[in-house]
Parts: sequence; structure tokens; C-alpha cells
Amino acid sequence: MELNPLQRWKLVLGDDSEEPKNDEQEHEFKEVEQLLDAVYGGKGTSGFGKSPLKIKKWLDGIRLHFPSEVVQIMQQDALERQGVKEMLLEPELLEKIEPSVSMVANILQFQHLLPDKTRNVARKLVQQIVAEIEQKIKNKLIPAIQKAKVPVSKPLLPESGQIDWKKTIQRNLRHYNNEIKSIIPEQWYGYRKGNRLPEIFILVDTSESMVESMIYSAIISSVLASLKTIETHLIFFNTEVSDLSGKYDDPVNLLFSTACGGGTDIGLAMSYTAQKIRNPSDCLIFLVSDLFEGGSKDPLLKQIQWLLERGASMFCLLSLSDNGIPEYDMSLAHKLNSFRIPCFACSPDKFAELLTDALNQNK
Repeated sequence: MELNPLQRWKLVLGDDSEEPKNDEQEHEFKEVEQLLDAVYGGKGTSGFGKSPLKIKKWLDGIRLHFPSEVVQIMQQDALERQGVKEMLLEPELLEKIEPSVSMVANILQFQHLLPDKTRNVARKLVQQIVAEIEQKIKNKLIPAIQKAKVPVSKPLLPESGQIDWKKTIQRNLRHYNNEIKSIIPEQWYGYRKGNRLPEIFILVDTSESMVESMIYSAIISSVLASLKTIETHLIFFNTEVSDLSGKYDDPVNLLFSTACGGGTDIGLAMSYTAQKIRNPSDCLIFLVSDLFEGGSKDPLLKQIQWLLERGASMFCLLSLSDNGIPEYDMSLAHKLNSFRIPCFACSPDKFAELLTDALNQNK
């Protein structure tokens, strides 16, 4: 038997069969049931109407009776199931919202509707969640970049780079020649690029389904830019391209200046990126998109193939968020895989590991 959301919550929280021990508990049980009914109840029992007072009372109630993780889920469900956009339009209501990435995504999508008196409150809420995420990401990204800065010596021709004498001697001890009392190396090791790190290009689809990925991408780019040791380019796109490279010192300003939604033209974004790349063999491209291409796929695939043939390294992140398995265009993902471009969803916490591996492969 399939349960509706209200029934599932009651299984978690307890239902009417659990008799309250006193009048105070009975009153609390009824309050909790009314709070759940407002969002998950049947026709005629759910909803808030358009009353800010009812919404305010509901927001106060769920914060009183539920932990913050549950509050975030219920707020999001109220917005999606009941269309309670008033939560985002009234400053006194917005102040009561438990901040989450999902709620920030909704604020950004509705930002054009926000009255001036609400915009400042919305910015503070966005700033709060961005600061929390930024600190977590920074703690992972900084060690990743520092680790990547340490050069790794690899096999090379003696004249093509700086020799790693220690490694060359150790790996060739078995080739010691007794007659001349010396080692004759069969394989030399050294450094081709020293400490130089590749350029990073992060291309982000800003269509409606990718807003959370857009938030994380902006924060990651801001952190990378602050390190000053790696050149990072951030490019947002829908059917137009917005090059935000060098403009992400404040990710909150960046997010509020970006229009969310619209179509998707990955080919246009990839063509623009190809023009900006100085040396394809010395760059990493992260395409953050669910791959639902609105334009022609043939020019896109030809552009990608052109970059790969010239040595570019590319990854496709079907989402950059904690939302689990995303919906995506499987046919285009399969084609990119045939080009040996990995296509997968990546959580923000795992991006640092991905970047470390990619930088080490690029050395």
C-alpha cells in the first residue's frame, strides 16, 4: 500500500493510536497534526490561503515542534505543494525561514518578484547559507590545491625538463655498470611543468533544474579565486553566455545578479570557452549541466572533440549538489562517455577530491 506524505510523517512521529498521557500532551499532539495537515492533508484541510498571519503561525509552529532538518523539508514542501510564495515576499515571514540551499534556490528564482523591503532580508538569508557552505568547501579545497602544487616527477627525455636525480638514480640502481663504476639510466624522471597549475573552466547551466548546482559552483569558484595560485574562469549559460571570471569575490552579489531559468545552449557556451582557452593541453573543463541541450548537438560534439584532440581534460557534472541522482539526457551523456569524458553527479564535498585527481593527472 502506498502511503501519502501525511501518513508517512505520522509513522515517523506517531499517530492517534499513541494515547497522550495528559491534556498538555494531547494539545501538543493536535498542534503537530494541524501543522502537518496544512501541507500534507487532504483536500479541504490543507493550505494557508493568502493569509500572512496563518503562514507566520505555521512557521512559528514547525520551528517549535520539529528539528531544523525537518523544518527545512516542510518549508520546501509548503512552497512546492501549496505554492506559498508569500513566505518569500514578506520580510517578517522570510526572517522566520530556516535557511537551506533549497530555499536559497527558490529565493534566487523568485528574486525578480521580491519587493525592496524584502530583498535585504533575502540577501542576509542567502549570505548566511553561503558563508556556511564556503567555510566547509574552503577546508577541503585549500588542501587539494596545496597538494596539487607539489610537483610529481614522471618519465621524460633528459632534455625535455628538469631532472629528478634522486628518483632517476633510485629507479635505475639495477642498471649499475661495474666496469665504469656508474649507473646507466634506462629511464629518466623529471618535471615537465614545475609548479604551474592548469587553468580551470567551470561552465554552469543556469536552467531551472540546475539552480542548486549554480549556487555551489559560484561558491567553489569564489574559493578557488581567493587562493591566487590557480586561474579560474566561471561561465554561466542558458541561451546566452555570462562570463563571470574575476567577478566572484562576493558570491552573494554574483548569485543575485544572475537570471535563473531559460533554455539551454551548451554548444554556445563551449564555443565561447574554446575561444578563451590559451592552451587546451593545459586546462581543465568542468561542464555542470543535466545535458538537456536545446540547440543542435552536432556542433557541440564537434567543438568538444576539437578541444580533446588538442589535449584538454574535461569532466561533466550532471549536478553539483546533495540532491542524489539527477535527471539528465542519457543519450548525450553516453556520447560524451564515448569521448572518455566522465559524466556523473558530484556532491560539493567530493569536488575537492575530484579536483585533486584531475590536477594530478594533468601534471
